[in-house]
Amino acid sequence: MNNSKCKSDENISPKHSFCRHFRMCPETCEQLIDGFQQSDFFPKNEMHGGRSAVSAEKHILSFLWFAGNKSSMRDVADRFDTAISTCETILSRVINYLLSIAKDVIKFPNNDEEKDELAYRFSKISDFPNVLGCIDGSYINIRTPKYKIRSTYANRHDKTSLVLQGICDDEKRFIDAFTGVAGKLYDSRTFKLSFISKNISGICQNGKYHLLGDSAYPIREYLLTPYKDYGNLIRSQRIYNRKLCGTRVLIENAFGLLKSRFRQLIELQFHDVKKMSKFIMACCVLHNLCIDLKDSFDIELINEPNNDEIFNIDDPEVLGKIKAKRRGEQKRNEICESFDNS
Repeated sequence: MNNSKCKSDENISPKHSFCRHFRMCPETCEQLIDGFQQSDFFPKNEMHGGRSAVSAEKHILSFLWFAGNKSSMRDVADRFDTAISTCETILSRVINYLLSIAKDVIKFPNNDEEKDELAYRFSKISDFPNVLGCIDGSYINIRTPKYKIRSTYANRHDKTSLVLQGICDDEKRFIDAFTGVAGKLYDSRTFKLSFISKNISGICQNGKYHLLGDSAYPIREYLLTPYKDYGNLIRSQRIYNRKLCGTRVLIENAFGLLKSRFRQLIELQFHDVKKMSKFIMACCVLHNLCIDLKDSFDIELINEPNNDEIFNIDDPEVLGKIKAKRRGEQKRNEICESFDNS
């Protein structure tokens, strides 16, 4: 048995072996190393404390090994022959480098031409018009942060977690990502806290375009959700729901790709919420870079369950919410009727 396994391993190409261990192709890794080496986050001095400085290659490979495998900091330090404190410094440098380029990697279309092109590509998936992105939230399981109360971070599955809110394009690339809020919060609340909630109406040009979300989100002109199915939907509403869900599933697939490639996200062991959040965002940046460079491999998709919408009728802003909801419902009905006439 052991000899057979060794022979099988010998038949694996070096490139495939690299991809399996570091969760990306060598060519992508080389570009990452080049970018990091030219950045201000890579120490340029050749000696440090009487020892040679850690190379850019070791920085990136150490980070990729940690992010792509369920390894402890001690294991990574042993594998790459560094002290644990040095390994922590290496990870911090790479994380900060990735966050420094995040604004150029995770972004919405810049102009009308790019928005029209993205909406056209989305329409080719399930024939749903004027879509700029698909939105959802996903739990990132964590250990209870230091000096924090566990119940604050416990989600509906009684797992301590942070929420990662993502908006993706038709290629499962994140065009917006937001994290750091406790898993106890619902998707609708996370959206309200996110930076994009303040700007999304303008990005969608006051209703010309829209995001697609599930029923956990409040319906708006810029955020369309499915009709709730109580068994009495008419034909056009069923068509609408089918087309919306056939498109919106891309964000669930994006989360699955992210967690499958960077398996450290299965459960983070950092003590500090800020460090957890930075690491999650760094993985989102790498996820996009891999897609941009056509770097893919066969990995299992992991879909996250959805949360139910919570609507507080005692909210002092409820009247404004109702008006906004009605405008969203009107737009949804118009699109639904167009499907019935097609």
